[in-house]
Amino acid sequence: MEKLNRNLPPQFKTIEHVDIPKSKQQVLSNKIPIHIISGGSQDVLKIELIFNAGLWYQKSPLVAGTCNAMLNEGTENYTAAELAKKFDFYGAYISYNNSQHDASICLYTLNKYLNETMDLLEEIIKRPVFPEKEFKTILSNKKQNYLVNREKANALAKEKFNSLVYGDTHPYANIFEAKAFDDVQLEDIKKFYKDFYTSDNCRIIVSGKMDESVITKIEDRFGTASWNTKASIVDTKHQLINSTEKKVFVHKKDAVQSSIRIGRPLFNKTHKDFAGIMLLNLVLGGYFGSRLMQNIREDKGYTYGINSLLLSHLKSGHFAIITEVGTDVCDAAMSEIYKEIKRLREELIPEEELNLVKNFFSGEMLRSFDSPFALSESLKGNLPFGFDNSYYETFLQKIKETSSEKIMELANAYFKEEDLYEVVVGEIKA
Repeated sequence: MEKLNRNLPPQFKTIEHVDIPKSKQQVLSNKIPIHIISGGSQDVLKIELIFNAGLWYQKSPLVAGTCNAMLNEGTENYTAAELAKKFDFYGAYISYNNSQHDASICLYTLNKYLNETMDLLEEIIKRPVFPEKEFKTILSNKKQNYLVNREKANALAKEKFNSLVYGDTHPYANIFEAKAFDDVQLEDIKKFYKDFYTSDNCRIIVSGKMDESVITKIEDRFGTASWNTKASIVDTKHQLINSTEKKVFVHKKDAVQSSIRIGRPLFNKTHKDFAGIMLLNLVLGGYFGSRLMQNIREDKGYTYGINSLLLSHLKSGHFAIITEVGTDVCDAAMSEIYKEIKRLREELIPEEELNLVKNFFSGEMLRSFDSPFALSESLKGNLPFGFDNSYYETFLQKIKETSSEKIMELANAYFKEEDLYEVVVGEIKA
């Protein structure tokens, strides 16, 4: 056998194709769709119940998130402390998440304790009691966090930017005043649960090492009959209101740094140009070796970190550049940001740089598919758009085919300076 020479780096290999393990879909007896990703060597399962119960569906602020958080605060048969003790005893973990469109409850459990932990999961989803004391405690904690964040320049910049891009009342902006914490009522929470946490508003993703008995156990708890109030979920409409005001400065007294956000409304992952824009974003500010990092951090030393991102919401999306810099170099930093955007409009990206970014993206994408749990997370993000994980195979091919000329074309179409919103929050320069 040839001896390994540790003085030589591993051989570099370009990723030509990604073969992503496919999920299987079944339907429970009560019509709940269940998506199955089988794999892994450890006797561990992840079971996630997902409801159309995000911010999009609430009629007033805080309702959706508080409802989701309170599922963990006691049921008809267990207090919150008893639930926590039982999950700990079985070596299980349960998490709760609320986003713009979805709300989910996710159970991580050992296979050998699946019966016991599934009983607890069923209890939490079907029989929560929403105790008033815990309701007040959760709102009090949320309000305290809100007030603390209101003192941070970056939180104010994010809020103002979102209001310009989506409008103050849009759920993607998620803007509200401190008074909202006093206005929300426990009955609002209970009604939201009754309307949205139902079997006809649910989908399930299960991943990990499994056999047919796992699906049988899920069927026994959640599939044999309809549960909770049967509601007809209406796809609520919200109007996007893009502001005509493009540049905003918000004075934050005694702010040590200025928080900058520059960006614009865009589209989501269903758009034909999304792959190209994703690549453009990576070149500009989407990874540690990006142009913005090299210029603003490494060369100029204006900031510790700067990045750009694409957010793909179900109904829309946006692009944003985010950083914090010293007040004395704020104007200079913004000038350099616009200079880098202009370079993308006027200069072709060198092939060496473009190939580096393409390979970085391919590697990161592979890393996100390294386990059944990671695959389930990707699938969760794709299902609302009508995709499964095969979406990424096509997407990777589009990335590979995107040329420097195409990126310049996209930069000129979508990144004209007059189309960008600019928000700065900080102290007024002396």
